[in-house]
Amino acid sequence: MDSEIKNLMKVWFTVVTSLCYCYYIVARIPRGMIRLLFLLPIFYLFTMLPCNINSINLGGPTAFFLGWLGNLKLLLFVFDQGPLSPPPQKLLHFISIACLPIKLKQGPPLNTKNNKNPSHKNIPKSYKSA
Repeated sequence: MDSEIKNLMKVWFTVVTSLCYCYYIVARIPRGMIRLLFLLPIFYLFTMLPCNINSINLGGPTAFFLGWLGNLKLLLFVFDQGPLSPPPQKLLHFISIACLPIKLKQGPPLNTKNNKNPSHKNIPKSYKSA
């Protein structure tokens, strides 16, 4: 069991460093085939890394998160589609969105006419004493 935990830590360390590469380097490459070429090694890694984990309890979820979610979200990222485009401002958000089944909630857009958020109710001004 000790070796399985070490293998799991190695796999997820490799995943985090790969996603740092995607965030800092690949995100600055124009979308399309060139970005796809830069992401091909990551697709291979995300497909093969879960094979290093022999336990089904640890390997199954890892294979799902990397092989399915990670690869598909990065494939959408190649063509500026999906939840990773445009890349989030923070690296931790990028990593979370890329590997986990989560979405970040977007706030409602600001009303450009009067620069007020339409979801807030108009609060009456305070009254002056007579």
